[in-house]
Amino acid sequence: MLARSGSNEAPLTETPQQQRTAQLHRRALQRQRAKVIGRHLLLVLVALPFIIPFYWLLISSFKTNAELLNLPPTFWPHPWTLQDVRSAVGVSGFWDYVRNTAYITLFNVIATVVSSAIIAYPFARIRFPGRDAMFVLVLITLILPPWTTLIPTYYLYKWIGWLGTLRPVTWPALTGNSFFIFLLRQFMMTIPYDLSDAARMDGCSDYRIFYHVILPLIKPALATTALFTFLWTYNDFFNPLIFLNDPSNYTLSLGVYQFVVNHGIANTGAIMAYSLILTVPPIILFFFTQRTMIKGVTMSGLKF
Repeated sequence: MLARSGSNEAPLTETPQQQRTAQLHRRALQRQRAKVIGRHLLLVLVALPFIIPFYWLLISSFKTNAELLNLPPTFWPHPWTLQDVRSAVGVSGFWDYVRNTAYITLFNVIATVVSSAIIAYPFARIRFPGRDAMFVLVLITLILPPWTTLIPTYYLYKWIGWLGTLRPVTWPALTGNSFFIFLLRQFMMTIPYDLSDAARMDGCSDYRIFYHVILPLIKPALATTALFTFLWTYNDFFNPLIFLNDPSNYTLSLGVYQFVVNHGIANTGAIMAYSLILTVPPIILFFFTQRTMIKGVTMSGLKF
């Protein structure tokens, strides 16, 4: 039976046309794989100038001061040490800087997201006389250089007694941000008006439409607003430098400056460690939220 069944089965052989098709398919796959590898290699080469400074900051934070001064420089700590990290964390006022930075950043994120969304809603969804003219005024404040309003703003804060407190770097966020108002408005305009009309026919007011219909649909834009506000506020050095004169109210960015002034360049390793501590949180946040940020920015430009 085995012999008979074997004699009934004809050997499978590919025709010349099938062999040629398979060969062309393999070559196409090889070319596609080569393109992908070449594209990634090009991206790595382009990214190297940006990665090398951060890598140097990272390894310098764990080197000894003697090793930092070696020529030629070493590209790997030997030995690893946490002395500079302990010096940076143990500096006087460090945890006050952390607490102030956390408070200022959290306040600005929440206040900017809420106020910008509330201001953007009528510009996008409510038709009223003068709406476009008022929105042009908002855009003008976006285009206006901040240096032109610095001196009047400084004297205003001095007149109302805010200088030296955390109010100049927190409470202005309650009035919204012109860039995020524009971003959220563009995102809201992509939402079909039929949803708002249907909700209004069911008896919803503009407040309920904003809260129950619009907000759930603009989560990517809200996340983008929160992310950008966090990065701008966390890394802000200029505004705290101008408006904060009490060391107990300093932020981490001012703390780095104060640390350099007090210790000079002799303690380079500790300065590197302090800068590393300041840099790591935004990098971690960006890698976890970059997809949301890109989605919010791209979808906000679908309709103008």
